[in-house]
Amino acid sequence: MPDGPRTVLHRVRQGPWGIWIELTASAAVGVAPPDRGERVADGVWLDTAPVRTHPPSDRRGKRLGTVEAGWLRHGAAVAAPAVAARHPGAHVLLTVDRVLFPETDFQPEGLAAALLRWAEEEFALAPHPVDVTFDRHAGRYVYAWPPARPHPA
Repeated sequence: MPDGPRTVLHRVRQGPWGIWIELTASAAVGVAPPDRGERVADGVWLDTAPVRTHPPSDRRGKRLGTVEAGWLRHGAAVAAPAVAARHPGAHVLLTVDRVLFPETDFQPEGLAAALLRWAEEEFALAPHPVDVTFDRHAGRYVYAWPPARPHPA
């Protein structure tokens, strides 16, 4: 786990348009529960305050709402068992510092995949497969979320 924030890029393109999300987040490990964020699993916490309060006129990031924050929480929850296994007995705070995406080609479900990819890189986790297909009839991408896999301690 390196010091400071890490940025990942989640890209999907199977249909006439694609999803492109750049997510920057950081992690802190402590012995006590953090004083901010929400608990997503035993020992894993998520702080979305930086992206929920981001100035809307700042072009260096997007301000997210409740729906988008919920998808970030979903990605954190999928990654949580593996993150907790890397730091048994500790409390890990994941802080989403910034997100960028084109507003015309965006689905909030992609935020979960972006945070999951970030966690895989940040904690050197095994890849969690996320199947994505394009539903031409609906004109949108469909994410098939697997259940969280048990990870050996």
